[in-house]
Amino acid sequence: MFQSLTSCQNYVFFKALFWVPFHTQVMASQCTDLHDLGATFVASSFDWGQVKAFGISIHCLHMKASKKITCGKILSFSKDQVTSFREKIGIRLCCFKIGVTSNPITRFEMYKRKAFTSMWVIWMSDSLDLIHMLEASLILEFHKHVGCQNKEGTGGEGFLNSQDPPPPPFFLYVTGGRADQPRRVGWTLCRGARKKGKQKDTLVLHVRVCMCLLFWIWAWLNS
Repeated sequence: MFQSLTSCQNYVFFKALFWVPFHTQVMASQCTDLHDLGATFVASSFDWGQVKAFGISIHCLHMKASKKITCGKILSFSKDQVTSFREKIGIRLCCFKIGVTSNPITRFEMYKRKAFTSMWVIWMSDSLDLIHMLEASLILEFHKHVGCQNKEGTGGEGFLNSQDPPPPPFFLYVTGGRADQPRRVGWTLCRGARKKGKQKDTLVLHVRVCMCLLFWIWAWLNS
């Protein structure tokens, strides 16, 4: 079938048939890499430079310095970090969420699937009570601000509050993205949207096949 076509024409034929958008390839690759890094995450020896390109930044104070700071200064430092995060993205455009986790890499992998683009890890502690109080205090401070996706009165829920929590250390973070980006921050596909998406993918595939067949016929007639 393809003997009469040149190697270049064959390449174009198959490229058109099996082409995947570049941004889709990048997103899938990033999620795979984050999954691998999260699976091997050990806080004491982890190289945070590995995840900077994915949008994760470490903004914690050095462990020795943080042990000498009072609770009031820890809260003040954390509030400043959240404010700086919002300013970097753009105060009027920043959609953000405050949370806690024992594995920021795995957690951000989940957020990336919901169109979050950046995460700052702003505090680390072996005390689960301290981390939960920080989370609750920051939510109380920022929940009324434009773009905050935390609800008033929340903080301290989730897996870390289970009967069998993971071992320390625990991390406080803020994650977010821009309101004007192509996909809405925090948006998750519902069942109906997924069904429509599959139907659209099928239609696109059919169109590609027809285009490829027309291209092959044209190339064969002109060979």
